[in-house]
Amino acid sequence: MSITDGELALAAARAGAAVVRAMWGTSLTRFAKSADDFATVADIEAEKAILGVIRAARPDDAVTGEETGRTGRDGAERMWLVDPLCGTLNYAARTMLVAVNVALRTGSAVTTAASADPFAGEVFWTDGAPRTSPTGTCVTACTSRAGSRCARPPVAW
Repeated sequence: MSITDGELALAAARAGAAVVRAMWGTSLTRFAKSADDFATVADIEAEKAILGVIRAARPDDAVTGEETGRTGRDGAERMWLVDPLCGTLNYAARTMLVAVNVALRTGSAVTTAASADPFAGEVFWTDGAPRTSPTGTCVTACTSRAGSRCARPPVAW
């Protein structure tokens, strides 16, 4: 059974979020990226989890990960963009204001994207299909675990 790009973005973001959540509060090794920027072992492990999900389903797609850089075929039409722990400084300071971001660029357009909150258990995503709320406004779809404030569609993860 083939997985859609939207389902893949959701699965990848959830995989990264699970790592970020599991490593919360642990002693984190830091790796300098520049004079005023760093990554932690949580960033690196979350990116590995995300890349594992993407590579298993789309081995021919290129990927640009914040921690590992660009991999895959030069000139690939499809490029996954991965920020495994957006808010590393917050995370290292034990502030739960972080996200796990995964997007697919096809040509020059972003065609699907998912942004997971590892602590609220929510993933906001789009696959490019227009959706409207009961009031007629455009919305981004959201999946969540039971009891979360994220309302539609309520799919447990």
